[in-house]
Amino acid sequence: MRVLHLTDDLQCTGGIRSYIQHLVEATRERGHYAEVYSPVLDAKKSDLLSRWISPRYLAEVRESISRVRPDLVHAHSVSMRLSPWPLRAAREAGLPVVMTVHDFNYTCPRKWMIRPDNQPCTTGFGWRCLISNCRTNPEGWRFLAYHDLRWLKIALHRPMLARFADVFVCPSRALADWMRRSMRLTNIVHIPNFIRHPPPAQLAFPDLHRLLFVGRLSPEKGVDVLLRAMPSMLRQDPAASLSVIGDGPERSALQRLSQRLGLAQQVRFLGQIDNAELSEHYAQAAVCVQPSRWLENGPISAIEALAFGRPLVAANTGGLPEMIEQGVTGYTFERDNPEDLSAQCLRLLGNPDRLQGFGRSARARFDSVYTAENHFARLL
Repeated sequence: MRVLHLTDDLQCTGGIRSYIQHLVEATRERGHYAEVYSPVLDAKKSDLLSRWISPRYLAEVRESISRVRPDLVHAHSVSMRLSPWPLRAAREAGLPVVMTVHDFNYTCPRKWMIRPDNQPCTTGFGWRCLISNCRTNPEGWRFLAYHDLRWLKIALHRPMLARFADVFVCPSRALADWMRRSMRLTNIVHIPNFIRHPPPAQLAFPDLHRLLFVGRLSPEKGVDVLLRAMPSMLRQDPAASLSVIGDGPERSALQRLSQRLGLAQQVRFLGQIDNAELSEHYAQAAVCVQPSRWLENGPISAIEALAFGRPLVAANTGGLPEMIEQGVTGYTFERDNPEDLSAQCLRLLGNPDRLQGFGRSARARFDSVYTAENHFARLL
């Protein structure tokens, strides 16, 4: 089998790039051919028109199809710079198109799926998006015109995707349900994300009181909720500590919040670190936390926690509840609720028997759902 992948920008860091790279490697290891087309690999190619409809990239994808001679085209993120228009080249060549939908971009122009009152959206893409400040940010009104342009772009792209893609792959059932509901699609398959080289399960817990967050430091990730939960945890477990791994626009604000809450000794901001060091932090952690405000899809950091045999405490939003067997591999808490987050963490911290039992179950769930073998077999 020969596969041509299409994506906006392989030079951007993040889960989409990591997923594509791991999928291409897994494809080649199994005797198939895979190649990636990404227009921004050539840095001079960047214009506003291409984000809406891109005849130039259509011509380039036609050339790639002619050269690679794929059996199918696998699209990923295409609405930031590429647009879905180049998928027309696959249609012209009589090739099927599979598209993996990596986020809620097509059901919410701002991706959060959170209303101005800070509650989860119940309507999705529609005319209300044009008049709502759904990012719940006072500054958001300054960018209303920009967000309305994003709405128009997504309104243009949605029918293109429905026309050009044969199958949509969604890593979470929550996203799959929203794609069916919002775009009235029936050709949707749910296939969870994966980790290509899982670590050995770490069933020893050298520190029974350490929490770990891994991810982008931005408002939607809810790290401030986790920080606000720490004082309550410390009142009942004075040995509790938190390691925050990752970087982003909110790092300075979160560090200031940590100082104001008197957490300088209990919270460490470690920034971006390499994979070897990251593995050490997973091994040292007792509980991994996903405090997201927005609708997560299938975050790789949550899968990593399960692979390491670490219990998960996660917000009850998006695809996160699907990743947790409540009371077996972890607990969910009410989104944006520091007190509930604290209570669920305290059910695990300092309890070696419960941590080890949950850890074994977490690794077992990873082995049954999130391996590269499972993912590739279903995708193939």
